[in-house]
Amino acid sequence: MNRLQPRPADCLAAAGLLFALIALLIGVSACGGGGSSGSEKKIKAVTTLPLFADFVREVGGDRVDVSSLIPIGVNPQAWQPATGDAERVAQADIAFANGHDFEPAATKVLQENLRPGVPLVQIAGDDDELERAGAEIFHQTITGAHQPVLWMSVQNGKAYAQFIRQELTKFDPEGEKDYTQNSEAYFKRIDETEQYAFKRLDAVPPENKKLISTDTSLEYFGSYYAIELTAQLSVYQGQALTPEDFERIKSTIRARSVLAVFVQPYASAESDMLRRAGEETGVRVCTLYSDSLDDNVRSYIDLIRFDADELYRCLGGESA
Repeated sequence: MNRLQPRPADCLAAAGLLFALIALLIGVSACGGGGSSGSEKKIKAVTTLPLFADFVREVGGDRVDVSSLIPIGVNPQAWQPATGDAERVAQADIAFANGHDFEPAATKVLQENLRPGVPLVQIAGDDDELERAGAEIFHQTITGAHQPVLWMSVQNGKAYAQFIRQELTKFDPEGEKDYTQNSEAYFKRIDETEQYAFKRLDAVPPENKKLISTDTSLEYFGSYYAIELTAQLSVYQGQALTPEDFERIKSTIRARSVLAVFVQPYASAESDMLRRAGEETGVRVCTLYSDSLDDNVRSYIDLIRFDADELYRCLGGESA
């Protein structure tokens, strides 16, 4: 029986194909190794606030893919879920909220849609745990109630990031080195921002450091930077603003010779009323950020810098 013999050209082609396959396999193996780069699956994290997503992004680095339920530029207390939010939560591996009923609608979406066993970390849910992470918490506040927005002092902002680092490390022990290195680099940038803020606010004459706002969480900011919280125009669930509130704020502006009032960056009844009070009394109407980010203020560091600059500008820093 005659057998067909392979031609030399066919042998060379087969050998070339074999070498190409080997090279391809080596390349794929190289791309798949080392850290969380290439094809390695990232941890999917979801947060309530954009601010917390910023913390998680800074600490988690390349190992984490994070998004927030509440979009930038939205009042956290007024937010309502949108189409697709439940599905996005269901795909998450870990979730972060503030706690203390600060963002109830967003927290409810997390609780109802996270898969069984997926951690829901309430960063400020336990005062003792957050204090062990470095926070200083006022247990007696100007409102008499627990103040859930703790991150407006830089010390507490760092404690939030530190707490997130601890929780990510529990969830992903292999990433501990990355999370620690990311946190240390982030804290250095926060410390630089803190020094910038102190320098700006030290240039404001002490007699001008009077803060009238719609935001009781600025108690932490004011205490940290030695600014007096002269008055707040705030309402709580079930309450409504009254004409008496409007007149009270105007009287306080005049009696204390206040230079400016400070509204939040998103629309609210309190901000609208305080804006009108400022306009009618002839003082500046300025903006301070606390629980929201937007296209102008996209991170926690941006927030601290913006607020320091705005206070410097509006309260006569070096006769600004």
